[in-house]
Amino acid sequence: MLQATARLAIAAPRRIVAGAILVFIAAAVFGIPVAKSLSPGGFQDPNSESAHAIRVLTDKFGQSGQQLLILVTAPAGANSEQARQVGTGLVDQLQRSPLIYNVTSAWTAPQAAADLVSTDGKSGMIVVNLKGGENDAQKNAQTLADEFVHDRDGVTVRAGGPAMQYAQINKQNQDDLLVMEIIALPLSFVVLIWVFGGLLAAGLPIALGALSVVGSMSVLRLVTYTTEVSIFALNLSTAMSLALAIDYTLLIVSRYRDELAEHGDRDQALIRTMATSGRTVLFSAVTVALS
Repeated sequence: MLQATARLAIAAPRRIVAGAILVFIAAAVFGIPVAKSLSPGGFQDPNSESAHAIRVLTDKFGQSGQQLLILVTAPAGANSEQARQVGTGLVDQLQRSPLIYNVTSAWTAPQAAADLVSTDGKSGMIVVNLKGGENDAQKNAQTLADEFVHDRDGVTVRAGGPAMQYAQINKQNQDDLLVMEIIALPLSFVVLIWVFGGLLAAGLPIALGALSVVGSMSVLRLVTYTTEVSIFALNLSTAMSLALAIDYTLLIVSRYRDELAEHGDRDQALIRTMATSGRTVLFSAVTVALS
């Protein structure tokens, strides 16, 4: 099979390159938006006693497992008219949002006011019970924070809490992934130029790495149609795709050069390379995929 593949590549190289480019474009269009389909949650066993308790609290009392905390700080203190106007205004706006169950604050819940005011008396807290569960509450928290959390009338407004924390972690995770790719690809290309001594040979592992990355993203997105996939799978699959693509290509190119130096015939060198190193790469790739 591998020898037949090599002969096909020899017979129609341009068609294969064109096909690879089309596959790359299709995989990129379908796979790149995968981050929106991945689950930001997944840290809690849905069958655990704690998860059951959270469901009961949510259904009976509207107390969700994911909360957005909004801190309102005024120079004149949390009980000043300035802070009260901002706090009650925020509560009124939040209560009209379809993304929440209920809101408790230092200005609208007298029985809880003592616990929702800071010890120095300058800050008051708004506790927002979010809808969406473990997977969507973070998105809801970010949406509400973008809409309502901003300073006004000399009063400082800040967002926090578990849901906001997860939202920021997930955003940072995606940003770090982009930074990793921006650094890894050029650096790998420079190292490969040094190893191979040529631009064309060095560009081949990078091209295959890019194809592998978007291909992995497409596979992840396909899997999300049947089950939840953690957003952290994107980091792992992207790193492995790039690393293995470069590693396998190094093995193939090095063996091809050895065969070419020994026999001198390009076609036979490619066929022998696919029959030997190609088989090794195929076995290793299948093992990694199954794992």
